[in-house]
Amino acid sequence: MHYVINKLKSQIEKQKATLLDDEGSLSIESLLSSDKFQSIINNCRSFRSRFYTPFVTLILFIRQVLSPDKSCKNTVATFLASVSTEDNNNIPSSNTGPYCKARQKLPIETLESLVKLSGDSLSKSSNARWKIYNREVKLIDGTSLTMADSEENQSRYPQHDAQKAGAGFPIMRLVAIMSLTTGGIIDYAVGAYKGKGTGEHALLRQIKDTGLTH
Repeated sequence: MHYVINKLKSQIEKQKATLLDDEGSLSIESLLSSDKFQSIINNCRSFRSRFYTPFVTLILFIRQVLSPDKSCKNTVATFLASVSTEDNNNIPSSNTGPYCKARQKLPIETLESLVKLSGDSLSKSSNARWKIYNREVKLIDGTSLTMADSEENQSRYPQHDAQKAGAGFPIMRLVAIMSLTTGGIIDYAVGAYKGKGTGEHALLRQIKDTGLTH
């Protein structure tokens, strides 16, 4: 078990480093620039911001998640640094508001499709030496996540019964099928933490036909 966990951690770190490398063939930009990814991104409704387009927002969002800092402020600052080297007379504001608003406008369906497509692309592009006996080993794991305390989130993902109203956070349950070869997610399902049909086995049944036969 320890070998499997360490192997997965190692592959995840390799992929994170690869994705953050602008020069790599599997960088975020190269993956999202492919025809398949672009066809999904193009389905996004247009954003008002001429700087934070769906494509740019997705790249920044992924970089934010992968970076050690993870803050919106650092993400925007890094973006501004890259923009300033291209056009000093046309630089967006350092205010994080426009980026945060653009991120909220990304359709959930688009993100779901991109997660599955990225997992598939990583598997097809992976080094054969990473596989165990030339086979792609898949892992299944579940976890829970706390979310922003909004009315919509509380409605869809109610907080734990042990928490008093107004003093807790919405909880989402997540089950994912992952590749041990790449550390990428092949498929996933989410649901409320409590209620009928929200357990990990129930969520796994939603994705086992696609994720495990991938």
